[in-house]
Amino acid sequence: MSARVPLKEIALNCKGCNKDINIPIYVDDLKTQVGGLWQVSFLHDDHVITLLLDKNLSLRQHRSSTIARTSREEASARASVGATAQAASTSAAAAATPSPRGEARASITLMLKTFGNTLEYVMKPVMTGDTIVVSGDLALMEIAIATLKMFVHKKELRVCWFTETFVDPRDYDIIGIAPGLRDYYETEVNLSIDQKKVVNGEECDYCRKVLKGLDKMNETKAANELKDRIKNVYRSLLWMHQI
Repeated sequence: MSARVPLKEIALNCKGCNKDINIPIYVDDLKTQVGGLWQVSFLHDDHVITLLLDKNLSLRQHRSSTIARTSREEASARASVGATAQAASTSAAAAATPSPRGEARASITLMLKTFGNTLEYVMKPVMTGDTIVVSGDLALMEIAIATLKMFVHKKELRVCWFTETFVDPRDYDIIGIAPGLRDYYETEVNLSIDQKKVVNGEECDYCRKVLKGLDKMNETKAANELKDRIKNVYRSLLWMHQI
């Protein structure tokens, strides 16, 4: 298999460490636009470099932001292996590994009471495969993520339940983040628990119909009803067009 060939390499002086570096730009990096410019994020040492490129992939602007390098998962991984040299080399990967979190409890009624009709803004991207970022209270974060998983049928979502380090949004369907990471996910749909709102979401009449009336049911009935409605959505050959 041949190696990937970048479309271009951007040479710049990193504002985070004052080093001259070259950043390769691949075609799959060009998925996010801000004001007509491509936004590309690149992880370099202990900081993230954000590039803004024009249609010719010329550098218009860049910034560097330092990130924390220790998360709950990373600390746990280091403790379990005695902080050996091998653990040090693999702990970063462990930090971004989604935990099964079998104890996480979903609550569609709680999410509807918290977010109201705006929950449709996050339901659509979950169903269509866009990355969702969840931020806020940790206990509610697990409930929120478990509830978002109810919006798909027979599909295993890639979930990072919580991280304090930057992870590539292309690697996960749902990411639970520490408050300090919000600036690194400016273009992703963000379910903000503390602010009780969805940022970057879009209205969806069809999703609103799926959620309608669930808030008036008890949790067990609402969960079963949502499960049946989601099954019907996926059975319909036209569901994608309606969403």
